Amino acid sequence: MAYNFGMRLLGVDIGGTKIAAGVIDSETGEVLLSERVPTRASEGGDSVLARAVALGRKLCAGQEIFGVGIGAAGQIDPALGVVVDATPILPGWTGQRLAETFEKELKVPARADNDVNALAAGEMRFGVGRGMGHVVFLALGTGVGGALVHGGKLVHGPQGQGTELGHLILYPEAPSTDFTTRGSLEQFCCGGAFKNHFVENGGDPNLTGPEIAKLVALATPAALSAARQVGEDLGLGLASLANLFGPEAFIVGGGLVDGLGEYLLEPARKVFAARTLSGLARTPILPAGLGPDAAVIGAACLILP
Repeated sequence: MAYNFGMRLLGVDIGGTKIAAGVIDSETGEVLLSERVPTRASEGGDSVLARAVALGRKLCAGQEIFGVGIGAAGQIDPALGVVVDATPILPGWTGQRLAETFEKELKVPARADNDVNALAAGEMRFGVGRGMGHVVFLALGTGVGGALVHGGKLVHGPQGQGTELGHLILYPEAPSTDFTTRGSLEQFCCGGAFKNHFVENGGDPNLTGPEIAKLVALATPAALSAARQVGEDLGLGLASLANLFGPEAFIVGGGLVDGLGEYLLEPARKVFAARTLSGLARTPILPAGLGPDAAVIGAACLILP
């Protein structure tokens, strides 16, 4: 299939709580039409995939769509578009044939990949990564996901495995955890870690993450300290990743970055500069730029060459 500028593409993002889809202009990245529905993960993988396809079909009605990209939670084999290993929040998701199902139902080419890889693809084409060839991308939210771009292309291990940057070990002797690798970047830089620091510093344990983020902007001491502590741990992790990969830039997105912004990233930059080899200490650490539509835009970019 030959791609031309100005084509309309469908991007679909399948997560544990919602499915989002949008029709995207392939030249500008503009979202022309979009909609979200609940995932209803408890109904099982077949039902979730059927809901995603139905949403895509609805958005494509009456339009000429040239391809669909699907970003989904879990480990995805991008060559086959199949879920290799699912997150526990999506029961029955392992083995789902995402690309094949969308191609069959919508009659257009389809490509599927991990949702964080999709976010990185969007930033490289339409966001702050435009013009760069070598980038490390991190998404900080409920967990921490990572993607590696080398020579302008996403790096994949066998069957889509690898580049699980959130599982980089920061503190080997950390308390054990039941949601991620013990002592990992994910354990110390996720939304839960931010709230834990807030409570440890005297904050109200009944507040939600977004509520605490608002207190950061108001310079509430417990919230500011929590943002700084997570940022410093992020900087330590980025230092190791810089020494390993030597990227042109780090792009950091996700809900935690959206909420905390420079209150998180500036402490990260300070620790990064102090703990990285001198030749890499000036590597930019940039906030992602695509905003609330990033997942849908990024998913659509997966189908582009």
